[in-house]
Amino acid sequence: MDTNDKPISELMTRTVCEVPTDWSAAQILDKMQAMSVSSVLVVEERLTLGVITERDIVRNLHRKGGLKALSCTDLMQAPVVTVEQHEKCMDVYHLMDGRRIRHVAVTDAEGLLVGIVSESDILRDFGVEHYMRFKDVGGAMSPDVILLPESATVGEAVALMDERRQSCVFAVDGEKRPLGVLSERDIVRLCHEHDDPTGLTLGATMKGPVRTTHRAALLHDVVKSMDEAHIRRLAVVDDTGGVCGVLTHHEVVHGLEGQYVSYLKDMIQEQEKALEGRQVAVSEKRLLENILRSAVGTAVITTDLDGRIGYFSPSVLGISKLQLFAARGRDVFEVLVALGWADARQAMTPQALANGRLHTQLLAWMADGQSSHAELQVSLLVDDKNQAQGFLLLAR
Repeated sequence: MDTNDKPISELMTRTVCEVPTDWSAAQILDKMQAMSVSSVLVVEERLTLGVITERDIVRNLHRKGGLKALSCTDLMQAPVVTVEQHEKCMDVYHLMDGRRIRHVAVTDAEGLLVGIVSESDILRDFGVEHYMRFKDVGGAMSPDVILLPESATVGEAVALMDERRQSCVFAVDGEKRPLGVLSERDIVRLCHEHDDPTGLTLGATMKGPVRTTHRAALLHDVVKSMDEAHIRRLAVVDDTGGVCGVLTHHEVVHGLEGQYVSYLKDMIQEQEKALEGRQVAVSEKRLLENILRSAVGTAVITTDLDGRIGYFSPSVLGISKLQLFAARGRDVFEVLVALGWADARQAMTPQALANGRLHTQLLAWMADGQSSHAELQVSLLVDDKNQAQGFLLLAR
């Protein structure tokens, strides 16, 4: 299915699990457990103030212990990443992937909540069979899987899940064969059932038997079986039956990155054709500005390797504070610190961004008493010989 031009409103779930700000953590755990949902939005008068996900439950259990005495505001993350309902599906996916989030609230033009979209919604809509039919599980799985003995405690498990941003832990025997699994949803259940479950063992709390797949299995077939069985993760095993990875919706959806690049290329080609058809003489620089602005609404800044600003697109002038970039010769690192990125100089180096690597950073600042934010993507600016000449910054 071609979803390049489809608005996110066609994918989103309109029935949103909402909670008010005055709820306690115990009430929220009860609702998440009863409704079997992975997230709730904290909403007042259709304005989305925060989000609480299963991952937030894991993180707070690790860092604060028992949760029932906490409040809604203790658990929630704010501000919430939102998109307007007319945004293109591929752009929303790219935002989620860059921010490493699994849920996005969808609003109307006035910022009022109208729905929510998750990685699972994207996975179902993009037709996995269309672009992954011949790819095996080993090519998509994450090898960063947490394996513990069944004698390990829930506290040990959630610590590793939080530190490594993993959604589950597998209990294994001495040959790494799976005995059971403890997932984020299980952590919600345990926090609902116990004041502090961190002292319990995996053997007493894990679920089994574990659903597995071989690393050589066709990804298309495996994802189809996951969808039919309504499961979100599988242990991936090797020829010895030992766990060598994990396959979740996140790993499969992450494979859309290549499709997003193709999508942008198609949009650029459409812009080029339109410009050629008008027979208007356009400089290469101006053409690039038009393409980037039309395709992704991006402000463009380039610097030399010392961080001195050499070029900025006109779009930086239309956004408060991003106007700081509109000064050729200025130290870009000073600007980035002013916009909330304190360690920009350490993160923006040719070594850190070599071989096409990207760095995505959220900038946040106050202007006229209002909080504002922008997503910044940084890469190396290279010449025809692939030699680094500076930095390219794209801000949305």
